[in-house]
Amino acid sequence: MKILVTGATGFVGSHVVRRLLEDGHEIRALVRTPRKVTPLMVQMGVDPDAIEVATGDITDAESVRAAVDGCDAVVHTAAVVATSPAAEAEMERVNLAGAANVLGAAVDANCDPIIHVSSVAALFPFETDVVTPEHPVNGVGGYGRTKAACERLAREHQDDGHPLVIIYPSGIMGPDDWNESINLASYRVWLEKGLPKSKGFSGSYVDVRDLAEVVAASMKPGRGPHRLLAMGTYLNSDELECVIAEVIGSAKSFPLPRPVFWIWGKLGDVAKRFGVDLVVTSEGYDYMFNSKPGDDSATTELTGVEFRPVTETFRETFLWMHEAGQVEAECLGTLLD
Repeated sequence: MKILVTGATGFVGSHVVRRLLEDGHEIRALVRTPRKVTPLMVQMGVDPDAIEVATGDITDAESVRAAVDGCDAVVHTAAVVATSPAAEAEMERVNLAGAANVLGAAVDANCDPIIHVSSVAALFPFETDVVTPEHPVNGVGGYGRTKAACERLAREHQDDGHPLVIIYPSGIMGPDDWNESINLASYRVWLEKGLPKSKGFSGSYVDVRDLAEVVAASMKPGRGPHRLLAMGTYLNSDELECVIAEVIGSAKSFPLPRPVFWIWGKLGDVAKRFGVDLVVTSEGYDYMFNSKPGDDSATTELTGVEFRPVTETFRETFLWMHEAGQVEAECLGTLLD
């Protein structure tokens, strides 16, 4: 199949491109900055000449239609991802308009399947425990609201019978995060300073390679619309500390009362406006203290993808961080032995 991938120079998109090429698909990548493609694909171990590059922007309907033309299927991964109020205007400008253009053009071109990589942020705050792919759309904070708007649009296409597959990842992590996705700064803090722990602190972690596997397994026409949860492994702060300790031999941690996290998030909002990253923002605080586990069993049943052990994901993420110069060897304990 010939597949258009948006966001191909991002964390998820680059892994999707690599995985789809392994299955023998032809890839066309819609990118704003073509010069980024070759160095990134070389880092990913992908032959850049195997990718057809279409220059354009997801907010430009004409360039999107041109990119979709001639493709059998579409994978939409492009979006502005941030939890900072300073980025709200850009997310509002890009995310919904981009989804409307890409999904609309794919529907008009009769692509099958059309895969929309959404986010559990579109469902947050969670109303069920556990979370399922049929969870109602909610969305709070700048990022969550824009993803919820995209989600409503995608579900409208599904309701009209179009073969749109919506995938909901949680906190995405893994190796080959060359453009430093939103969560990478947290992992540096955990390794260099220690894990801040508090009652109620929790989250879910999914391997980017497993997410790419779900996309690849969904690349089958004729299945119609469906929704797939990809939340991975849910960990509270004690469990997270145990995972880190298992991976690197020990884990530094320090208790931090929940109100201090709240203040940290508020300060992080202000700092972001001045270009300073304090890692935590108020929207990030909401996710950290109101997370719930998800049930990925329907995804595994439909696609055959078994989500790998979270210790494997952490181990290979930390190893890559060291190889890429993100953290020093002394931060990794026995991992390099």
